[in-house]
Amino acid sequence: MASKRGTQMGKILDQFGNHLAKLTSTEKQVLYYIDQHLQDAMHLSLTEIAKVNAVSTTTIIRMAHKLELEGFSELKYMLKKSSQQQERSSDSPIELYKREFISAFDTIQPDELENLSDRIKRAEQVIIVGVGLSKMMAEYFSKLLMQTGKQTYYTYESHMIDLLPNMVKPNDLVFFISTSGETKTLIQAAEKLSYQVVDTAAITNSSDSTLGKIVKTNLSMTVEKVNFAGYDITARSTLMLLIDLLFASYLKK
Repeated sequence: MASKRGTQMGKILDQFGNHLAKLTSTEKQVLYYIDQHLQDAMHLSLTEIAKVNAVSTTTIIRMAHKLELEGFSELKYMLKKSSQQQERSSDSPIELYKREFISAFDTIQPDELENLSDRIKRAEQVIIVGVGLSKMMAEYFSKLLMQTGKQTYYTYESHMIDLLPNMVKPNDLVFFISTSGETKTLIQAAEKLSYQVVDTAAITNSSDSTLGKIVKTNLSMTVEKVNFAGYDITARSTLMLLIDLLFASYLKK
């Protein structure tokens, strides 16, 4: 039994880690209980969780508010969602990726592919930015375009990204590649470029990311984030697929 709990620990705490400092010791006790007994907690009522932890129902409601939730009902929804993620992550990798790709294909925007390929053709220079694991994809995209003679370069170094606003020209096109669309370095660079006369775009796994809202066009295949044993195993190959589709569209121009 202990080993089963050990594999589940951290799932809820990961989601609310930034709020732990706000909680009293009693409120933390309840959250730790929920974290270690997720399957049980998601089926218990407010009164039952209070009884198991020897606390008042008010304590649990107050804890939920400190976690920036509307109340106990939203907390229960979060527990159910976390449980579903665990069940999905326990599937075989083949089934997991198959399901994600089928779902993601329905979110591709053909019009955006056409629009972006036109803008690549018109751009005097294409600058591709990616950090972390996205660095490899930025390099891959850059080398694809270089094959066609397009003036292109990629950057992943923070000091070069900081200098982008001083380096780009009005007829350049800047691509940001990010799985989540929430990478701070890229968001800051995109915000600075948004005040200049320069074309910007992003390739992400989220249609509603912060980065996607800042750039002029966000090309994405919406993929749900998946965690397993504390690791982010969200499919990143969807970004590569978008790059290949965009490049194919560009070649037709």
